[in-house]
Order: sequence, then structure tokens, then C-alpha cells
Amino acid sequence: MATKEEVLQAVRELANLKVISQEELLGAYQQGVGVPSIDAPVVTGLTKKLTIADILYYIGGGIVFIGIAILIFQNWEILGVPARIMSTLGVGVAAYLAGLLFGRNEKMTGVSVAFFLISALVLPIGIAVTYFSAGIDVDTIGFQVQISAILLVVYLLSRFVFRHTVFTLFSIIYGTWLYYVLTEYMLQGSGPVFEDWKFFAYRTLLAGIVYILIGYWLDQRKDEESHLSGFLYSFGVLGFLGSALALGGYNPEQNVFWEIIFPGLVFAVLFLSVHLKSRSFLVFGTLFLMGYILKITAEYFTEGMGWPLSLVIAGLALIAVGYMSFRLNEKYIKANAN
Repeated sequence: MATKEEVLQAVRELANLKVISQEELLGAYQQGVGVPSIDAPVVTGLTKKLTIADILYYIGGGIVFIGIAILIFQNWEILGVPARIMSTLGVGVAAYLAGLLFGRNEKMTGVSVAFFLISALVLPIGIAVTYFSAGIDVDTIGFQVQISAILLVVYLLSRFVFRHTVFTLFSIIYGTWLYYVLTEYMLQGSGPVFEDWKFFAYRTLLAGIVYILIGYWLDQRKDEESHLSGFLYSFGVLGFLGSALALGGYNPEQNVFWEIIFPGLVFAVLFLSVHLKSRSFLVFGTLFLMGYILKITAEYFTEGMGWPLSLVIAGLALIAVGYMSFRLNEKYIKANAN
């Protein structure tokens, strides 16, 4: 039988490789001392596994938001200014406070997150209605900068004060909104270069990199927020590779630079999938590599070899990519996928 120190060392190594989670370890311990596994503690917040009740909470929160939006749209002329503000901004603040109240009870975490969801969706409308009622133009990019900045500050402060994962998620969402509208606001009128779709693609590429870096930072913390890394990795890789592929263009307006370096970017993502043990990197890297093969085949080889032959070659290449993805997943990622 292994000694106590050997067992602890094995646990350290498995935890470092992210093969075993804290919940699994505690569940195994409680089973060993006779506590049923169903009573094993779970991580609260957005990090726990969704139950039917949680899904209903979130769907209910979304329906509440839709109901409020329809109410304001259908009765805009009937409602006075105080009623408009109270039914939007007031509801958003009330939902935020309700989320804090329910969040004090660990068993009511799902309800708490549902109210935070309502708050996050309704507050932008409430601020817009308040601005409009005060005679401020809400159709400008400057207004979007202000509203996104206000919401980012609110949720960042909430995240540091209350330490809830949902605040981290919405901080990232509102921070992304502020990033896009602020860069557009600062550079609007600077010339046609900054009004072209490529400007949006470059901003999305940079945003994808930042998402990946934030995801890595959260992943290394090994706490509740580390579970957001899978979400950030997925959207980060999607934005990064999607923008890079779009910047490559298509014949006869292709960008040779981006077409040449794109395979290198994809293989870098696939390499990181092994290093980070991330299925998000593997799946999106594989899909974009397949898309690139089909794009290059249709762009350059349909006339010289004929469409049927080019399809055969592309099909074989896709099979090879699929097998490579399968082997990487089985050998390096399956034990702990994001």
C-alpha cells in the first residue's frame, strides 16, 4: 500500500495536470468516510453544473427582460417619464439588489444569477430611457461609450466587492462593448481606412487575443472564476482565427500575407490546445484549418486540376486533419477538456 506522502504527491501531480478537480477529491474523501456522494459540496455560481431548475431560472430571467422591453415599446406614449424610468432603470436596480439578497443563501445561487441576468439586460435600457427623458441624444456613438463605461464600472466594482463570478462575466461583456465603441468613437472621421470592415476585423483579432490571455490568467488561478476560461478560450480563438481568415480575403482581392501566415496561426492554436489541455483550442483550430483548406482549394486549384480532383484532394486533407484532431484529443486533452 502506498504511503500517505506518496498519495498526497500523486494528488498534487494530478491537480497540476488538471486531471482531478477539487470537487472530485472532496467527493472521494466523503465517500471514504461514509458520506453519500450526493452530499458532496459543489462550486456555486456560474461554475457549477447546470440543473433543470437553473436552466428554468435563466430562461425565466430572459423572458422577464423580453416582457419589459415589449411593455415599454407598446406603451411608450402612454407611460409618463417617471413610469418609464421606474419600469426600466428601477427594475434593473431592483433586480440587482434582489440578486445580492438571494446570493447570501448558497442554495439560492441559481435564483441570484437569474436576477443578475435580468439586471444586466435591463440596466442598459434603463440608462437609455433616463438619458432620453433628460433630452440627451441616445443615437450617437458617444452615448454608447458612456453607457458601456458606466456598466463596466458598476460590474467591476461589484466583482471586487462581492466576489461573484457572474460579475466577472458581465465585466468582460461590457468591457468588450466599451472597447469596440470607444475605438470607433476615437477614430471616426480619421479616414476611409478606419471605416472599412478590415478595421473591425483587426479589432476583433486583438479582442480575441485579449480574451485568450484573460482566460489563461483565470485558468491559472485555480478558483471559481477559472471555469470561465473555457468560455473565453472559445470566443477568443473564434474571434482571432475568424478575423485572420477574413483578412486573407478571396481571389482576386486576396491578401497574400494573411493567407500565408494563417496555417501557422492555426497550428499555433493546435499546439496551445495540447499545452493548455483545452478542447476549445482543438475544436476551433481544427474547424478553421478545414475551412482554410476548402478556401484555398476553391480559390486556386479548381481551374488547373478541375473541380472533382481538387475536391478529392481537399477531402483527403480533411480526413487527415480530422484524424490529427482525434489523436490530439485522445492523447492530451480528453482527461480535462474546457
